[in-house]
Amino acid sequence: MFLSSCATCWRGGESLRPTEMASLKAVSADLKKAHNAKIYHGLEHPQRNTEVYQQQLKTVPNREFAGFRFNEKPEAVSPKLIHDLIVLYTHADSHQALASPKTTCAGFHPDYALVWSDAKGQRVLQICYGCHEWKYFGPGGVLHTDINEPAFYDSITQWLPPKS
Repeated sequence: MFLSSCATCWRGGESLRPTEMASLKAVSADLKKAHNAKIYHGLEHPQRNTEVYQQQLKTVPNREFAGFRFNEKPEAVSPKLIHDLIVLYTHADSHQALASPKTTCAGFHPDYALVWSDAKGQRVLQICYGCHEWKYFGPGGVLHTDINEPAFYDSITQWLPPKS
C-alpha cells in the first residue's frame, strides 16, 4: 500500500484506480481496528499564515504527526464522531483519485488528524480542508486521495468545523 503524489488543491471527479482501491481496502481494514483514536486540530498553515503559525509554534503547546504540527491536546469529541469519521473514510465513495495539478491554495496542510497506535506503529489520517484531501500514514505506506464532493466533504466540515 503506497501512493503519493504532489500536494495541491482539489479539482476532483475521477474514481480511484485499481491500485488505489487495493490500498484503500488495506487501510480500511487497518482503520476499522483503531482503538483509542484521538482527533487533533492543526496549527495554522505555515505558508498562508506564516506570522500566526510562527507565533503558535512559540505559544501553543503542539506536537508533530507525519510532518505537520497540531495542538498537543486532542479535541474533545465523542467516540461516535470518531466512529462516523472512520466509517466515512472506509467507503470507497468517500474518495476520488488525487487531482493534479491544483493551483488555488498554498498546498496540503491538514486541518485535523485522526491518530492511533498499536504494536505495528502509529497511524495518522490527515484531513485538509483547503485541498479537500485525505492523507493516511501507516506501517504500509501512504494513501493520498481527494475527498469526494460534496456529500462527504460537507459531512466532515459539519463534524469538525473549519479553522476560524
